Amino acid sequence: MKPANARTRWIGGLEAAARRLQESPDDGRELWIEHQLQRPELGLLIRRAKELGLTVRFVSRPELDRAVQGRHQGVALRAVWNPAASFAEWLDGLDERVKAGLVVVALDQIQDPHNLGAIARSALQLGASCLVIPDRRSASVTPAVVAASAGAALKIPIHRVVNLAQTLARCRERGLWIYGADAAGKDAWAAPIQAPCALVVGSEGYGLRPLVRASCDELLRVPQSERGVGSLNASCAAAVLLYEIARRRARPGA
Repeated sequence: MKPANARTRWIGGLEAAARRLQESPDDGRELWIEHQLQRPELGLLIRRAKELGLTVRFVSRPELDRAVQGRHQGVALRAVWNPAASFAEWLDGLDERVKAGLVVVALDQIQDPHNLGAIARSALQLGASCLVIPDRRSASVTPAVVAASAGAALKIPIHRVVNLAQTLARCRERGLWIYGADAAGKDAWAAPIQAPCALVVGSEGYGLRPLVRASCDELLRVPQSERGVGSLNASCAAAVLLYEIARRRARPGA
């Protein structure tokens, strides 16, 4: 059981709350449900929460609105949250066989929910193991993100971390190569790409921050037509580079 004074946050949405209780049953603290909410799945969620010893409260919508940032669909779970530890513990717990083909997608302050959702969908489809996003100035996993990802955001682990540059340094210590998406980098087609690796994608307006860029072993760019209208947006660039990484993994030496 996690300590009673552990840092917590609210998780909005019936499906997200149920998933958290299934995957991390010791993390739950209390469950809030809007008065008179009628959902077929509610009974199972309430029963599970009570089995785990959680306090279940029926509250008004304004109370939920104040507690939860973003949409909650009438359900909110307060759960333990240690963004710095969760990814580090996951990374440290991987055996060498799994780590050999690991692809991590790190997002440097992606703030558009649709971009986060689209990247989550590409990452899941193209074999990435997880997403890593900073604790601050980044889009959260909201219903809009889940919808934009076609549900992928609920299937691929998304870790929040306090300091992205330090997290990338930890990845390097664990044997990962760090590749940053940047217009000033080498053409992805020609650059050597090795696994295990982390692909770092910068924010929509500013790209990679200086410390994050300096944390990369290599910068990669997507070659584009001179007749284009500027660079690809973050989600499109991520999809193209993830495809190239997947292609290299499928055809070593290509």
